[in-house]
Amino acid sequence: MKQWKAIPNYSKYHASTDGEIKTFNWKNKGAEKIMKPDLDNSGYLRTMLINDKGEWCTVKVHRIIAQTFISNPLEKKEVNHKNSIRSDNRLINLEWVTHSENVLHSFANKMQSNKGEQNPCATLTDKQVLEIRANYKYGRKSRFEGGKSKIELAKEYNTSFSVIKKIISNKTWKHLL
Repeated sequence: MKQWKAIPNYSKYHASTDGEIKTFNWKNKGAEKIMKPDLDNSGYLRTMLINDKGEWCTVKVHRIIAQTFISNPLEKKEVNHKNSIRSDNRLINLEWVTHSENVLHSFANKMQSNKGEQNPCATLTDKQVLEIRANYKYGRKSRFEGGKSKIELAKEYNTSFSVIKKIISNKTWKHLL
């Protein structure tokens, strides 16, 4: 059953367990209205609220719902969406977590990847790795047919011999097999 509760530091608004925010003074006319938040570039819902100091603030709906309904005894800094849907701000879908817990959840639910060119340490692209494998596909024999050696590939792609060797032997970039 949906419950409404006053939002801390935003006394003109209430939040619901269904992830909604309601104002009691819509367009300064004293009308009660459920607000329609916008989707930001990261997939989170956000809206503008006036805090108790009279300042306009852009707030993310999931944080407001969590601050209103979920105690945060360990002062964890981030709100996690348990089902990984960033626009699902129902109370049952939210929890306070540390940054580390949030990142682990993100990888476990395949919302983030560190494979291939997504890895911050990657110096090659997926396309380049596929080209390297294609140019070396048949080893020594391919050199006589226009293929290249590991040393030549390393120079061409400005990387080390060992990186090329691991790519060709499929010890790295396995997601491209």
